[in-house]
Amino acid sequence: MKKWIIIIVLVLVGLIVIGVLYEAGYLNFKWTTLSMIFAALAGPYTYIKNKLFNTNNVDTIDEMIRKAKDGLKVDEDHRIDYDTQISQKETQITKLEDQVTELDKKLKEMEIQTAETHTQVREMTSDEIAKAFETLYGNERDE
Repeated sequence: MKKWIIIIVLVLVGLIVIGVLYEAGYLNFKWTTLSMIFAALAGPYTYIKNKLFNTNNVDTIDEMIRKAKDGLKVDEDHRIDYDTQISQKETQITKLEDQVTELDKKLKEMEIQTAETHTQVREMTSDEIAKAFETLYGNERDE
């Protein structure tokens, strides 16, 4: 309650000073003049407000420090979790890349095999083709 009375008195004194200066002709209330007055009053107002209402006692500062330390611990835990997840994903990626390279090799081998098969079939005679067909699919004449 005592603080509010001091603030009210300071505001009234400030208004009285502004009124006297206006009546004496020292103040011309233009926007620039008002801006300069408010800027000049902002510094003392902030100083008085901090002196009267400052709650930076030891308990609140210790609480802020404790919260900051807890936040750092939580951040470190999150960082560790994300690092492990990232390493797991990287190992999965390397495994998949290895599988892709193996499948690429098999695909190239199959392409080479099909090219060789086409050339072999072109070079075969019709009797050889018939015999190869019978070995693959059987003889339908005997059945």
